[in-house]
Amino acid sequence: MRNAQPLRFATGALVLAALVLGLSLHAHRAALAAPSKASGAGAMQTMPATPAPPGAAANPNQQEIQRLQTQIQSMRAELHQQLDPLQSQIKALHDKYDSQISSLEDQRKTLVETGKPAAIQALDKQEESDLAALAEREKGDIDKLKSQYADQRKEIQENYRVKRGETKTAKN
Repeated sequence: MRNAQPLRFATGALVLAALVLGLSLHAHRAALAAPSKASGAGAMQTMPATPAPPGAAANPNQQEIQRLQTQIQSMRAELHQQLDPLQSQIKALHDKYDSQISSLEDQRKTLVETGKPAAIQALDKQEESDLAALAEREKGDIDKLKSQYADQRKEIQENYRVKRGETKTAKN
């Protein structure tokens, strides 16, 4: 019988490489503000056009801005033409291996747990419960903090909107 160790190593290395690639591609996709699949296939996100206020001069850079916007859309489309097949391959690998790995990890965990003395098992369960409660408290605190920052962000944006209006009014 052939030695299965090199095959397991190669399979593990392939899964690890796919995970790393998937995470890095996911980060790049998020950083590029990729269009969501819900917005339609091939739909591109665009910067909202900010209309010039009545009586204001048009932006002298408008043609350059439009050229750059078109170039950005073109590059994003090209990126996704190359990225999407790779993500499909990664998803297929996840589908193939994740459930098998999870099952093996569960079996290993069960064997480790049954080998522990009852007192240690009870301590482990209590620790798990305490950590879960702490995680829930942490999640609530994080949500509150995010809400506070969102409120502060809105307040700052409103202050600057008012200042812009006052500046425009003062020029006229």
